[in-house]
Amino acid sequence: MRRACFVACLVLACAGVPEPPAPGTSQVWGQLRLVPREGVSRGGAGGGSYGDRRLRDVEFVDYSQPGFAVVFVEAEPPPGGLLELAIRSTRVNTHLDPAIAAIGAAGRLVVHNATSAAHVLSYPAAGLVQRLEPDERVELALARVGEQGLFVLDVPDAEATIFAAPGPFSVVSQTGRFELRDLAPGRRELRAWHPRFPPTVESVELAADAQLRVDLEMGVSRGSSGHAEEEHAHAH
Repeated sequence: MRRACFVACLVLACAGVPEPPAPGTSQVWGQLRLVPREGVSRGGAGGGSYGDRRLRDVEFVDYSQPGFAVVFVEAEPPPGGLLELAIRSTRVNTHLDPAIAAIGAAGRLVVHNATSAAHVLSYPAAGLVQRLEPDERVELALARVGEQGLFVLDVPDAEATIFAAPGPFSVVSQTGRFELRDLAPGRRELRAWHPRFPPTVESVELAADAQLRVDLEMGVSRGSSGHAEEEHAHAH
């Protein structure tokens, strides 16, 4: 019984460490944590979610779950990929699906009008405005790096946010975990993007055949923030 408990504990202890990177490359992994603005706390003195009567009807952000966020490093050439979006209609509304997504900056977008009506698609970063007939598709090259929007002009609030990463990237999990594998060794700027918070950046030194844990924080007043801890791949 004691042996079984020991093995179970050992498995749990190692579960958080990802698989080693390819020989000669590096790996970065860690947690992204959202930090509320200083002085903000849940509830308090009848002031509602933020302890302020003026914000009594504003829903408190769950900072334990970062939502959609991207952690990335810059590298040449940038990654590619194919991102498919669709204009969809339900009983409630017409919308772009997904409403937020990430892709490598060298990738392509495909937008499909999956409704039974014609709609006008706008991609301002590329200077594009195009009418899409029912079931029509249009393929687009990404206009630039970073955050950009797509809009259905004839439908209020029908829009999508796309983040084009200039290098290897990881969309964080619901718990904030991210992992970037098989990176070239050297000094890199590890960056995090979130649609509602200022970006954050952490300078890291990547060694060959090593795993580096970096925990990042994002918030209104955080700026550059992180904690790095190197773990050599052969030790696991």
